[in-house]
Amino acid sequence: MLPGTRLTYRPLEVGRLQGFFDTQAGISCGLDPPPGLVEAGCLQRAWNRLLTRVEVLKDAFGQLLPSELHTVQRLWKELRRGMGSAEDMLRFLASCCKRSLLGDYACLRPAP
Repeated sequence: MLPGTRLTYRPLEVGRLQGFFDTQAGISCGLDPPPGLVEAGCLQRAWNRLLTRVEVLKDAFGQLLPSELHTVQRLWKELRRGMGSAEDMLRFLASCCKRSLLGDYACLRPAP
């Protein structure tokens, strides 16, 4: 069982991911302390993965989000406004949808 502060299959803390995504979406002005080279690469790969999941996440969150979301930046802003923290988003996705922000992982599916 992963603690709520860790991401599935990612060597990142949820708070750092949230801070980076906030920066990418224009909500904040950067991480403090700035990420090192390895962490920066992991964060950028996570953002690139989120870019591919806009429609999946819109479907998962359903009526919790406005229907006219077309960019990942707008999606992230609305998720933060509606759900609060990235940890709350992950908890909702895992318990209600058997998904995660960045992937639909086998570890989130019920055992056969």
